[in-house]
Amino acid sequence: MPNSRTQNLGWILAVVLVTSSACHREIERSALVPQQSPTPPALKPIAVPSPIIGKPYPGKGVVKLINKKEGWIEIDHEEIEGLMPAMEMEWFVEKKPLLDKVKVGDKVKFTVIETGKGEIITELEKIE
Repeated sequence: MPNSRTQNLGWILAVVLVTSSACHREIERSALVPQQSPTPPALKPIAVPSPIIGKPYPGKGVVKLINKKEGWIEIDHEEIEGLMPAMEMEWFVEKKPLLDKVKVGDKVKFTVIETGKGEIITELEKIE
């Protein structure tokens, strides 16, 4: 007949095994259940009015790239009131010789017109 000390150790061992087994199963289950990540706050869209086709919009910025062969220029521009917020953007020019007036790094003023198929630069000039 086992003594009470051995019997107590047996009970303690049984409780530890059952508890650790249950904890292990809970960990396995939680690892299998996909956790939801926190939802980021909704970004508010920038309010920009619809452009008017054919209207000239004046802008200012710095020339970043020029592609004379294809006839486009990339400008890091300030806000173009009524058209778009400040950003870096590429535009085709109405006439390729406009690109001969400026170089990368120049501060420029320009006029962009919405054609209905996209914007196009019609005037381009270096400024100080």
